[in-house]
Amino acid sequence: MTDYQRFDELSAMSKEELHVDNGVGTLSEKYLHIFLKNYFEPDKTCHEVKVGRFTADILNGNHITEIQTRSFSNLKEKLEYYLLEGYDVTVVHPIARVRKMISFDPETGDVGYAKKHPHTGNWFDAIPELLTIKYFLDWDHFDVRLILFDVEEYREIKTKPGAKRRRTRRYERIPIAIGENVILDNPADYLIFVPEGLPDEFGAKDFARCAGIPYQLASATLNILTYLHVTEHFDNVGRSYRYRLNKYFKDFG
Repeated sequence: MTDYQRFDELSAMSKEELHVDNGVGTLSEKYLHIFLKNYFEPDKTCHEVKVGRFTADILNGNHITEIQTRSFSNLKEKLEYYLLEGYDVTVVHPIARVRKMISFDPETGDVGYAKKHPHTGNWFDAIPELLTIKYFLDWDHFDVRLILFDVEEYREIKTKPGAKRRRTRRYERIPIAIGENVILDNPADYLIFVPEGLPDEFGAKDFARCAGIPYQLASATLNILTYLHVTEHFDNVGRSYRYRLNKYFKDFG
């Protein structure tokens, strides 16, 4: 079965059909999280398995897969424990490539019109989360899998008495199409974050311009790339660092 066939098969199933109640907390799981657990591991007996004082999203043999649809901030303690105990670990992080935003009123059930979010998701969207677990990125037996999806994002309308503006809160994300995926297993894999047209010596502003991303995101990306020795900091101009691609990776490319 291909990835696309597997995606179509799961898309035809309800949240209840996908769900396995294996303990406290699983009933409140969001659809995207449950969907990805089933996508990466069809055997439901491998879902939500106790590993020491933690619960792994997927445990198959000696391999643990953690599905991280939101912040990585609470993941560090788990990762350290799993890796020191000798497990192979993969963190899966979905990125919304195209988001169709749909608002609904929880009191009436009325659904508003759909509108496309102006941002098209890309690999750089994962950088803030990767920065959170930077010190694990070069550990043996650890990798990160990024996967692009198109999603329908349902947003619950939250109204307060006297409020002039209507606010919404993300309620559920439904994947409607699957895109590319990449596995970040060794420093060479992080070359996907090095944009074309980068000069031999560059600063964060140069990087941001070539990548088409904000300066702050460029700085975070260079933080990771330099930690992994893909790029190296060799000089300062005022308060700005100057970088260059590590010779090994320049030849590699």
